[in-house]
Amino acid sequence: MFYVLIGAVTFLWGLSFPSIKVGLGLIEPFTFIWIRSLISAALIFSIIAYRGTPWKPPRGRPAFWVNTILHNLLFVFVYPGAALTTSGRTSVFVYTQPLIYTALAAYFIPVERLGPRSILGFAAAFGGIVVLFGEKLTGGGNYSFLGDGLVLIGAFCWGVQSIYLRINLQGIDPFRITAWTQLVGILMFLILASIQGIHIPDFTNPLVSVNVAYNGLVGTGIVMVLWVRLLANYPPSRVSAFMFLCPVFGVFLSGLILAEPLTAYMLGGAALVAAGIFLVNTDKHRGS
Repeated sequence: MFYVLIGAVTFLWGLSFPSIKVGLGLIEPFTFIWIRSLISAALIFSIIAYRGTPWKPPRGRPAFWVNTILHNLLFVFVYPGAALTTSGRTSVFVYTQPLIYTALAAYFIPVERLGPRSILGFAAAFGGIVVLFGEKLTGGGNYSFLGDGLVLIGAFCWGVQSIYLRINLQGIDPFRITAWTQLVGILMFLILASIQGIHIPDFTNPLVSVNVAYNGLVGTGIVMVLWVRLLANYPPSRVSAFMFLCPVFGVFLSGLILAEPLTAYMLGGAALVAAGIFLVNTDKHRGS
């Protein structure tokens, strides 16, 4: 059952990248996010009601609200960046987050230490990023440094948010955190979208409705349920060891669905980053 669940989670998260790319070709980025957040919030609050667990935000915990802002800051950069670069590259750069998290944890969390395996993982991932940027330096690729840079900034924001969450919000139901994060995201991105003028997408276009629904219902909602079940039944170290599959699925599904070229630079860079994630997440010296 473990391999079925982890395979489903990483595949569905990997599939979200080509889905986002298709949607961004038809919808303004911030409009996409607030509508997706609306769908996600409705689903996750429904799950909370079904489970019968507390749904109200915890009192006297300003860190709870800071976390919602930090998490949504990820999308402020990732979605506009994804519109400027390829889906496969977005998936690889977003999933540098585990590396960023580990580096920050080694500094901010005393029990976290970097062993030789983590150091090798960082070297591999850095090499992968150099390879990915190298394609543009040689004149190839249909993407921009700006798009790649925005996605990397988003990944850094995600890493910071993950550290903040671990330090300040342990013991709070992840469904409650996610539900209120999505609710705050509706307001946050509705305001950002209104700056350019509110444009309601054409939901009669199946490419619009399917991709918004996928990211709202599946990419955030259903995968969240599977993820929580994984963490509840299996050691977190075992679960995290397979997260390198997310960018792997992202790259190959982008090639399959969007016909993005799987160049030697793309495959080599993605392989190095995925190897780096695997090495860092399987380092037994961490936390010792």
